[in-house]
Amino acid sequence: QGSVLAAAAAWQLEPSVRGRVALLTYGSPLERLYGRWFPAHFGPAALGSLHRDVDCWRNLYRRTDPIGGPMRLPGDCGPAVDREPLKDPLTYGRTDLHPLPAPILGHSDYQADPAFAEERRRLLARLRPEVPAPRHTGQAPPVPGADGGPGGC
Repeated sequence: QGSVLAAAAAWQLEPSVRGRVALLTYGSPLERLYGRWFPAHFGPAALGSLHRDVDCWRNLYRRTDPIGGPMRLPGDCGPAVDREPLKDPLTYGRTDLHPLPAPILGHSDYQADPAFAEERRRLLARLRPEVPAPRHTGQAPPVPGADGGPGGC
């Protein structure tokens, strides 16, 4: 339900602040479930408005995910929200090193997919300089490629 809470939180912000928000959703039920049952709040008009109001929004999903899916927003909202579906399973076939088939991830482990780190890096690079980036504390390594140039939404 994280993407539902993120959307609700973004809608609570002043429009000038909302324009400095970059959303990264994954396994999101916003369109697939909430849009169907609560169209006045999460239908195409509401989600399209949110997309136009925030700086950038990217959505990750898998075709094998029974809960989350694409946003399917109309093209007049701005840059595409949905990334192409993530590969699931990550590999096919068996080898001597990996004799069991790779698991179907469905609604799990989105953050472990390299696409997640790539999209997060792009969104962070888009944020204005006055918006503070996450601080790295302790021994945790920084996000790979976080110093790269801005990417498209």
